[in-house]
Amino acid sequence: MSMKILITMGIIGSVLLTGCGGGSKKVIDTTGFDKTEGIADSKKGVIYLQEFLTANSASQDTVADLYTRLNIPGVEQAHKDGWTGKGKTVSILDVFNSSEDHGRIVSDIVYVTAPGITRNEFNLGALDDSAKNLKTMSSNVITTSSGYSPSSLLSDSNLNKYVEGLIVDFKASDALITVAAQHSNWSGTRDDSPGRTGRGGFVNCPNDAAMTVEKCNGWAVKGFNSNNLIYVGEVDSNNKIPPWSNQAGAAHKNQFIVTSSDYITVDSDGGAHGNSFSTPRVAGAGALTRHKFPNLSGSQTATIILNTADDLGVEGVDDVYGHGKLNIGAALAPIGSLH
Repeated sequence: MSMKILITMGIIGSVLLTGCGGGSKKVIDTTGFDKTEGIADSKKGVIYLQEFLTANSASQDTVADLYTRLNIPGVEQAHKDGWTGKGKTVSILDVFNSSEDHGRIVSDIVYVTAPGITRNEFNLGALDDSAKNLKTMSSNVITTSSGYSPSSLLSDSNLNKYVEGLIVDFKASDALITVAAQHSNWSGTRDDSPGRTGRGGFVNCPNDAAMTVEKCNGWAVKGFNSNNLIYVGEVDSNNKIPPWSNQAGAAHKNQFIVTSSDYITVDSDGGAHGNSFSTPRVAGAGALTRHKFPNLSGSQTATIILNTADDLGVEGVDDVYGHGKLNIGAALAPIGSLH
């Protein structure tokens, strides 16, 4: 693939990586990780965010409001220290047909988390020519909060081929990939609507039990499973996963993380509004991490973000919360020598 490749240099031993939560510490092998520190942005995050509010005529909102709504440990301090994602590119694959579309909210959350980034915004189905595809796109992070149901892929062979090609490119890229854990598109009891069969083709996704990524997520059903991938779930203000959302499950718990999911700038109430709005927070965290440690690969970035999460639920990596809740402060300062 011709995706931007970051060459890792230097050999170090194992390093202890842990979040600030109450769970057990995780020892992982980081041999080959080059954690040489990059150059901090001279323009601090607060300046970017004030410009963002002004550009969006959000006169009733303040930068402090944005940080509160992001609700990510360490992000404000990261911005103060000059880690803004400057020089990094995040490609957002979503729906961008108007200024009110789902993709606009998703993209803005990525930006508020990492305001120094360059954004590529593409409709998920538009990466179909040599000028707009993952083979020619230079990305440090790729994120999508959209997806396709198994039944839609079964009924459209061209779409199925397209999605399979995307997954191949995702796996082969050097980007960190963040994907919304919830793509079953149900609410309530998840029973079939009149005239519909097969629950969108998620034939193994239960109506009477907790949903998991393996059984109830379109990307996972298609076999997306790689070292540079993080599936992102949401939690509410009590750190509980809402009933409409997928849990990690046994098959993907080592690729799973949760975080908050407020809208950020409109109708913001601090609540849980869908995995779509959790995922861009982790994408932004990836850009901040790759800004501070520019020689990390996509898979190494995923390793650091996952293993510095705050533990939730059962101690250690579990089938509900995976690694736990995103902590940007811990990801940018994992325990152990960084030089």
